[in-house]
Amino acid sequence: VEPITVDQGPQALLAAGKSAVNEVFVTVQVCIPGMNGASNCRTVDHVQVDSGSAGLRILSTALTGLVLPPATDGVNPLAECLPFADGSAWGSVATADLTLPVSTETASSVRLQIVGDPAYEQGNDRPSSCTGVVEDTVPEFGANGILGVGTFTDDCGFGCTPGSQLTPPPWYFGCPTPATCTAEFVTDSLQIQNPVTQFAPDSAGVLDNTGVIVELPAVGVNGAATVAGSLVFGIGTQANNKLNLVSGISVFPADVSNGDTITVVYSGGTKFPDSYLDSGSNGIFFQDSTIKACGANQMGFYCPGAGSVLSFNATVEGFSGTPTKAITFSVGDAATLFNTNSTYAAFSNLAGTTFGSTAASTVDLGLPFFYGQNVYTAIDGVNADGMTGPYFAF
Repeated sequence: VEPITVDQGPQALLAAGKSAVNEVFVTVQVCIPGMNGASNCRTVDHVQVDSGSAGLRILSTALTGLVLPPATDGVNPLAECLPFADGSAWGSVATADLTLPVSTETASSVRLQIVGDPAYEQGNDRPSSCTGVVEDTVPEFGANGILGVGTFTDDCGFGCTPGSQLTPPPWYFGCPTPATCTAEFVTDSLQIQNPVTQFAPDSAGVLDNTGVIVELPAVGVNGAATVAGSLVFGIGTQANNKLNLVSGISVFPADVSNGDTITVVYSGGTKFPDSYLDSGSNGIFFQDSTIKACGANQMGFYCPGAGSVLSFNATVEGFSGTPTKAITFSVGDAATLFNTNSTYAAFSNLAGTTFGSTAASTVDLGLPFFYGQNVYTAIDGVNADGMTGPYFAF
């Protein structure tokens, strides 16, 4: 069990006059492989817990003075352009030993992305094919890093492997020099892995590598300044992480052929088959043209009216149509929330619209949905408490 916190973010973000909203953070320790001690390690706070991605990413500014060995494609060092819905992060790929300080979970020689690696940020080092809003600094990125603990075992998967398509996607790059990086295919084993899959056995020989549980308390309609919770590693591996410990838990198998998605049936009966639960999304995102959009200062969020809160009913389905479970969620006025509670970091009714190629078929149940319940994320292909992942449960 690792403590997690929702707050306004790292010092570098606050110093830039910005703050985080609905971002849940954990602290990690990163060390040169096979070495420990203060000079060989860095303890990094405010690393975002993201159940919607796979892999460890650390901003270079959080690793100042620590030289991690580069990860290679067998010949050349690797770099990565990680795409987000709202931009991309560019940086080198390295190896490190990872420790979660409180739970003492460890993973040796994991591949991670060093976002904004200064050696790869000179002049035009960022490849032109790495497009989108640049998110290579803490003020742009919103955190000191990301701990991606989602359903996937690696961060790009089949789409980046040889033979998957005619030309490699602009995701992984072989770099004879930082200025000469070329997109290339990489096998799964060379990609950045979900760190949970890399955990070492504990003293009793147990592997807590089947998934994670995000546990956060409820947040009232007006929000909260901070929220403290727990990130539990493993599902069905220890006495405290079994599915049957909480009554009413339903398990929703995800569709492997469709990016590990589930279906949300929105009010009125519209089905959204590309839906998912994601602690790395700071709102509940879905398309509804009847809800007023906010202005430029809260672009992308909904503003139904000052002080108003809308309530919605929906149903969550596993990819095969079963099980089903009724849910409710609310949509507050983002402008009111932000302006009235400017020092608050947690809002249970923050929502907005989706965008991108699957926007019209997606409901993104982000962090507001996680408040007040335990949310389980089981990894692809593993037996997690008697059921094979990927699945979500709550």
